[in-house]
Amino acid sequence: MKAIKRYPTRVEADLARIALDAAGVPAVVVGIGVGMEGGMDGVQLLVPEDQVDAALAELDDA
Repeated sequence: MKAIKRYPTRVEADLARIALDAAGVPAVVVGIGVGMEGGMDGVQLLVPEDQVDAALAELDDA
């Protein structure tokens, strides 16, 4: 799995994950929001390495 984007909140990352799932690209959200303790890295959106290009294209179109 490869992190393709970071989001400040889990809600934003989940919206992107849902869009990817609808396009047939599997995705996973990991991390906690920036406002939470230890959340300075934000929430990461991960996809399989062979799906990175498709995922980025889908998110750019959204």
